[in-house]
Amino acid sequence: MVVSQRSPSNGIRRRSLLLSATAALAPLGALADGVCTPRDLARRYQAVVDRQLRVPAHELLICAGLAENELAGSRENLLGPQYMLVVDACPAVQAAFLVWRLLPGRYELIGASPASTGNPEQAGCLRTPQGVFAQAQVEYEDRRLISRVYDFGRQRTRTGRGFADLRLQARAATGRTGALLGRPQSDGCILLPPGLVAFLDQFGVLDAGHKAGVTPGGEALPFAGRYLVVVDSERDERPDWAIA
Repeated sequence: MVVSQRSPSNGIRRRSLLLSATAALAPLGALADGVCTPRDLARRYQAVVDRQLRVPAHELLICAGLAENELAGSRENLLGPQYMLVVDACPAVQAAFLVWRLLPGRYELIGASPASTGNPEQAGCLRTPQGVFAQAQVEYEDRRLISRVYDFGRQRTRTGRGFADLRLQARAATGRTGALLGRPQSDGCILLPPGLVAFLDQFGVLDAGHKAGVTPGGEALPFAGRYLVVVDSERDERPDWAIA
């Protein structure tokens, strides 16, 4: 799924980028057996992630526009094509979009799933801040269970009385917290389906600089990123596609 309609020149540009990435990955030698392209990754997402949303093409336009607004106001400088996780924290949406940002404003959807962000009206909870956040470090919630936690560092966020510090994380909604997906009920972190967290971890989609870019099948994964973008589409009603 692509934000803008394709032209022959866009197709050539896309193929050129993929070929360049393949050439850049040549030193991996025996470590890589082929290249996992964005389309390949989208097929893997559809096959293995446990909870998914079927997002219409025009909704990706909205997602891309909101993400670009946040990127424009950020100090982070995203160079080159890369994967990003975009989360719509609007209470009526609560969705996570894994996208490939080919160029500014040109996105391809890898897959989307329900999420849960912070509910500041609930005691002890904070609002999930909007903005662009780089992954700070690799952590595991429980090393026996190998449950990945994506840590985006300490951030300032609004409360009903002012501001507070929040350690912004994205982690799996397991057990009873699985029922929170699709609703703003977290403590301020971002809850995701366990299958999505496992997918991001196994494929190293957001692990640029942390892991070798090799998929579980031994393929090289170009375009790994490290950014979470939190947006708010400010809708009053839940769209049909966001009901998981």
